[in-house]
Amino acid sequence: MDRQLYVDRLLESENLTDQLEDDEANHLLDWGIAHIDGLINGASGADEAGDKVNRLMAVMRGLNSLAGDPRRVTSDALVDLLGRYNQLAGGAAQADESEIRSMIERVSKAEPGQAVAHLVEWLDQKKG
Repeated sequence: MDRQLYVDRLLESENLTDQLEDDEANHLLDWGIAHIDGLINGASGADEAGDKVNRLMAVMRGLNSLAGDPRRVTSDALVDLLGRYNQLAGGAAQADESEIRSMIERVSKAEPGQAVAHLVEWLDQKKG
């Protein structure tokens, strides 16, 4: 499969980073691109690879939304983001109420760039 095709899809989708400044947007794009190989290498064909990249893009949209205005992070938004990530990673990662509160505390006080970093680190830890 043509990796560059999927990378280009991420780079051309403005709604993945439209709430972030350049540095924060680049961090999020780099994170997404770093996941492409693992997603498409395990795919049985172009349709499955495309579906996986679509799920990655859904996670990135959630990250964009949360990091774009960190003061508005809610427990529902974090649970939704984790659900999107579980669909992407095929996992069943969960977060208890205490962990959610802790993430809200960290993210809501952060600037957008740091919010992106906190959120992607949290999701990557959930990969197991």
